[in-house]
Amino acid sequence: MMSLRIRLFALVAAITMIVWAGAATWTALSTRAEVQRVLDGRLIEAARMVAALDVPMVDEPRRLPPTAYTRQLSCQIWSMGGELIGQSAGAPDLPLAQGQPGFSERQIGDQHWRVYTHVDAQRGLRVMVGDNLSVRQRLVTGMMIGLLLPALVGLAGLGVLLWLGVGRGLRPLDALARSIAARSPSSLTPLDETVGPSELRHVVQEMNGLLRRLEAARQAERDFVANAAHEMQTPLAGLKTQAEVARRATDPAMRDHALEQITRSVNRTSRMVRQLLSLAGEEGRAREPQIQPVVLDPVLAEVIDDYRAVATARDMRIVVAPSCEGAAAPMAPEALRQAIGNLVENALHHAGPGGEVVIACETNGKAMEILVMDRGSGIAPQDRDRLRRRFERGAGVQNSGSGLGLSIVEAAVESCGARLDLRERPSGGLIAAIRFDRSI
Repeated sequence: MMSLRIRLFALVAAITMIVWAGAATWTALSTRAEVQRVLDGRLIEAARMVAALDVPMVDEPRRLPPTAYTRQLSCQIWSMGGELIGQSAGAPDLPLAQGQPGFSERQIGDQHWRVYTHVDAQRGLRVMVGDNLSVRQRLVTGMMIGLLLPALVGLAGLGVLLWLGVGRGLRPLDALARSIAARSPSSLTPLDETVGPSELRHVVQEMNGLLRRLEAARQAERDFVANAAHEMQTPLAGLKTQAEVARRATDPAMRDHALEQITRSVNRTSRMVRQLLSLAGEEGRAREPQIQPVVLDPVLAEVIDDYRAVATARDMRIVVAPSCEGAAAPMAPEALRQAIGNLVENALHHAGPGGEVVIACETNGKAMEILVMDRGSGIAPQDRDRLRRRFERGAGVQNSGSGLGLSIVEAAVESCGARLDLRERPSGGLIAAIRFDRSI
């Protein structure tokens, strides 16, 4: 990619060249027109001056001696009858013009002439004064070169100054880059917003905002690792304790009880590891603002298959309402399965044995909701925001679950711009709704 210095220099240089070219063209055209006007005025004055002289009528035409202006400015004096009375040394032998008063141009031999003819009817004279156009052209060209050559030299000098000026103007940006490069990777302290030009202040402010978000993300990561380590430590400690009990137990009933506790600890640890992996996968999923709607039927069938064993163990059923038949949601299939599956799993573990978990769909205007409903104790309104955080559990369930289910759901639905709503079920229990606020 082209450097900023080259881009700025090219932009300023291009604008300067356009302005300079327009000014040079205007100057050249106006100067050329002015030179032509002056030279034409010279022809008129010369013709009138010659006509004002006392020109005697002679038998032989008089020819003035040659000068340095031979064949550049030429003069002829003709009688009204067409007789040559006199001419300058540089004038051609043929008439410079046809005899009509005013300006005219004529090709004589290899020379092209611009001629002014002055007619003095009282004295019976025609005075023709002409310019060799090749001389005019050399004069105009020389004048243009005299005007444009210094301008071109100045333009080259301006280019050098522009290059140096752009480089000097970008020094604060280079200084900012060096200060960032010199920072330690672990340093997330804000940059000084008072140093440097005002144009960089917005960039520095945005970078400081990014640093603050990075610091918050790092803190969240540290908290997550600490919480995960703490949550893993509890079942692992239980495993170790129950293993010692089983190893030393002489009573078969005590040994069986210890082994049963080991199985529960393993299941709890396995579930937590699975949910941690699910959370990491959903948080790493790129947000997809435009997703084709996915039919829910096969996704819900997978969820029921995944959690049938859990439902059977707790003497519960998973029921899909007819309203979901043929329904679709703008969400990636895997993310949708993760979100609905975790809501169903939460409902199965917290609704108490017996009963059923219902999955339903509702459409209201441009909004569409996927509802997972149970008849458990629900969640108190003051606890709903807290339970969305990682490793947070509801009251009375400290010894079950990992506190990651709702975090996984929120991470999954955010990938498509949806949101998770928690509200009371009118007939008792909890409604967890994935809401899509757009038409599908």
